[in-house]
Amino acid sequence: MKITFIQSKADRFWESLGIGYIASYIKKNYRENLDINFFHGNFDNEKDIIRESSKSDIVAFSCTTPTFENSYRLASMIKDKNPKVCTIFGGWHTTTDITDYDDVIDFSVIGEGENTLLGLLVGKVNTYEKIIGNYKSIVYGDLIDINKLEWPNRELIKQDRMLDLCESMCGERIGSFQSRRGCPINCIFCGESCMTRNSQVRVRDTEDLLNEIEYVYNKYNLTMFKFVDPTWCYPKSAAKNFCEAKIKRSFELPWEGMGHASFLNKEMLQLMKEAGCKQINIGVESGSQKLLNNMKKGVTISKIKKVFKWCKEVGIESRAFFILGMPEETIETVEQTRQFVHEIKPNVFGMTILTPFPGTNFYDSIKHKNIDWSNCDEYSNNFWETKNFTNAQLRYIQSRFNNEFKDILVSHQRNK
Repeated sequence: MKITFIQSKADRFWESLGIGYIASYIKKNYRENLDINFFHGNFDNEKDIIRESSKSDIVAFSCTTPTFENSYRLASMIKDKNPKVCTIFGGWHTTTDITDYDDVIDFSVIGEGENTLLGLLVGKVNTYEKIIGNYKSIVYGDLIDINKLEWPNRELIKQDRMLDLCESMCGERIGSFQSRRGCPINCIFCGESCMTRNSQVRVRDTEDLLNEIEYVYNKYNLTMFKFVDPTWCYPKSAAKNFCEAKIKRSFELPWEGMGHASFLNKEMLQLMKEAGCKQINIGVESGSQKLLNNMKKGVTISKIKKVFKWCKEVGIESRAFFILGMPEETIETVEQTRQFVHEIKPNVFGMTILTPFPGTNFYDSIKHKNIDWSNCDEYSNNFWETKNFTNAQLRYIQSRFNNEFKDILVSHQRNK
């Protein structure tokens, strides 16, 4: 059985950890021999991708919404070259926007893919809905026990290419790790709950996680690592266990992770600092408590202020994310946000314009429009507008913020 995984080309991209996890899982649990290949559109030539993929039994695409159309185009060309290839689409887009695309896509996977792809290989899947064709289906991915997963296959996804690129861009070799799946907060601008179906947060065994980090550190000469978890600091007990175990090992490699201000306190931040945390990345979103409440952010302005104050006191750098363009955004809330940035004084600042991706509460309002999602990224889009602001006005306000805080602007926006 020959399987080819494809990560389509994108303006913003990260390690293909999801594919790495799936590949390791099926390699361990499928009893027949597997020949597994991987291509990344940002590194590999498209002609080579199509030629080699057309020789496969299965070609599996991992798609975000901005990369979906390009993935579909590649799948069409692979099908033209070899109609017998079985194409499987998974990832964030297929999970949040189920669509029938004639005979190009044979299976659309909703949710986590490890158990589902294994089920497809052995002929046992939980088919949600038959559509057309001989084996065209939508299938639900069963949630998996995260501690039954093998480490992601970093050789397959060519981890060294990502690290070399990272080093050329920022001088650091930063590896990514997943220590938990799920998020306890359901912010209305986020689609995280769709992937994990509002399940409880599943946390990896601390010692196994540290073993993986040390292995990758030694194999690929990391200078830093980061967690890709949406809310690393929850549950607090797991965060505490990780920090204490890392300190006990005298493993000093610096790291960063995503935090939610409601789950952080000074004691936890001090422990994180002792465990080598260099930076905590916090979704502040707005300086308006009204907008935070409307977002269902689950935090107060007062608590956010305390967290950024504590970061300075313990010596952890802070990165603050903001979102511009909530439906209730006004000139007053924009000014509240501007003043709030000055008050909390983050080390790194980033502001995005709200993008109503599939899976968020805002998608229904635009899903029938003809939108070129490939023009969207985590910072900007060219179509979202509110009752108070046109898209052009939102982009102008964003540019004003970026100019005012250019000295601390996140490098991704600085380089656009």
